[in-house]
Amino acid sequence: MADGGGNSEEQIRSVDGQIRDLNDQIQSVHEQIRIVEEKIGRLEEEINRCPGDEERKLLRGKEALLRGEKAQLRDREAQLGGEKAQLRDEKTQILQRRDLGTEYEWLVQKVVPPTRSSRAGVYPSSSSHARMWLPVRVEHWDVMNEIEEFLESADRRRRVFRMAVTAVTQDTRLEEKHENHHIAFILGEMVSFMQKKEPQSNLHFKSEFIIFSKRKGGNDGIGSSEGASSSAMVDVYSGSPRADFVITLREKNALVFEVKNEGLGSDGDDPWFLHRFWTDCSCTSGEGRCGFAVFGITPSQGERITRCISQLYEYMVLCKVGYGVLTDARNWYLFKRDNAGCLKISAGITASAEPPRVLAALSYLVHAAAVDNSEFGDPTGNGQFPLVHEAAPSEHSDESSDDDINDRTFTARVSQNISSSGKRRSERHSSGGAQLALEDVPAEDLNLKKAGGVISSEGWSGCVVNGRLRGQPVALKFAHLGTERAEALLKEVVAYTRMEKLWGVFVPRLIGYGTTNNGRVVFIATELIDGVELGEVAVTREVETAALEALAAVHACGLLHGDVSLSNIMVVWGKKPTVRILDFGFSCITSNKKLQEAERVRLKRLFFTHGGAAGEEANDARYPYILPC
Repeated sequence: MADGGGNSEEQIRSVDGQIRDLNDQIQSVHEQIRIVEEKIGRLEEEINRCPGDEERKLLRGKEALLRGEKAQLRDREAQLGGEKAQLRDEKTQILQRRDLGTEYEWLVQKVVPPTRSSRAGVYPSSSSHARMWLPVRVEHWDVMNEIEEFLESADRRRRVFRMAVTAVTQDTRLEEKHENHHIAFILGEMVSFMQKKEPQSNLHFKSEFIIFSKRKGGNDGIGSSEGASSSAMVDVYSGSPRADFVITLREKNALVFEVKNEGLGSDGDDPWFLHRFWTDCSCTSGEGRCGFAVFGITPSQGERITRCISQLYEYMVLCKVGYGVLTDARNWYLFKRDNAGCLKISAGITASAEPPRVLAALSYLVHAAAVDNSEFGDPTGNGQFPLVHEAAPSEHSDESSDDDINDRTFTARVSQNISSSGKRRSERHSSGGAQLALEDVPAEDLNLKKAGGVISSEGWSGCVVNGRLRGQPVALKFAHLGTERAEALLKEVVAYTRMEKLWGVFVPRLIGYGTTNNGRVVFIATELIDGVELGEVAVTREVETAALEALAAVHACGLLHGDVSLSNIMVVWGKKPTVRILDFGFSCITSNKKLQEAERVRLKRLFFTHGGAAGEEANDARYPYILPC
């Protein structure tokens, strides 16, 4: 058994080094086998051409020697493979018997953020709809000294805590996972740590915590009640607000965690003072330069960050908690509020900073929530969102800026509404003043199937439900008006309008769109595709070619799809071409050739990993796996 965490780490590094050496040797043996096989092939050709028996006999002797050499190399390959398997077993045993650490050692473990392949400058995801609660004022929370005192008081003698955070978070198997999976592991380890440190706290955490349900009229039995109305079904499918993670103490909510993608910090280790995004960047539209330039970011990114702040604050109010954390797994911000509407935000704590402080900060915040006996209810006051410059990008630009590529709230102008039924008309206002006219369709006119199997699939931009519109079967997507998912649905309308010449060829036909349920829910209706997701069938050369042609046709319309995946491509039966591309909720308007090529290479990578034939150029490192749309 290793003497300590450090020694076990050295042992693991040593074993990893030996495994790498064995891999090199195995590769060398593979090369030798290839050379021998080539020699055998040439000898066989000579034997076939040789006219004389004696000469043929001599050549066959050489062939036998080469085959013996090949057999020896195969034995060597098997031996090296066995040694590699033993080393892997040894590494597993070291990990299993890794010594526990002290409280202090646990708190100073390094948290390694997941590796990302997307380019820098990606904006954090955020919803642009109005918030019920906004802070009256936002201040800096100077909490670093308290964290340091908490850390210095940690026990340095008893070795009772599992030391796994650094080892697991730096494991390459996490690279392709979303930030939520990464942070769920960290929170799980922190809960175990705090339960052992403060057993009386009765600490737990929940993921995808539904803050409150938007079900109406007691129709909780949807899916089991045959008599559920279409209106109620629309309400259920459009979703409810969810916090990424909520930590409970003594069976009461105590902390809310909101997890974003990239964009909550700079590329370096310098921390951001997030409160300044709210307090220093208010400006009057059209007067001077927006204060976000002080931080070296665009107004669009700055607005996204302020919306992230308002989202977490609202979730803290709705969950009746005083503490929260906003993070993108690389940058961590501690939030604290009071009942007067004051929100305090710490400086950013970066995962790459030395000495490591992420776990110490999180554990301190849990401790602070545990000892704080305050009752957190609705604030006595409500604030306003800071006014920032908003600029809609051009639809006709050949080279798109970061603003239009990354701004998922951007919606171009649509001159004509395809949907014509219904009575009530509402308008959605997007950044830059763009408008999209929506007409309300009674839920009953959408002919939703009653209970049992109505949801055919479910993705980021909403549930897909079977229905009928204007007498034909359709796939319907729903989302509450004003939510980020509704923004995605309206963005799909823009995309489908630009791709009208591709309808029924490479993309589904857009049948209609609008609102329903008295204007509270946005919907989009497309033709119902008879097929299966690309990820559920073998990828043939015909399917690959059709999918690449479809993507090229989308690009020719001046669009990037933004979320190319096997689940967003359908293989259809008995039609040419054989695929349809779906789900344009993350699309953006651009004719940037480099980004189009990157998206094409991403599709080829997906074919390669799914066992398709196109994979050679898919390994080109110039192109990222994930596009920033």
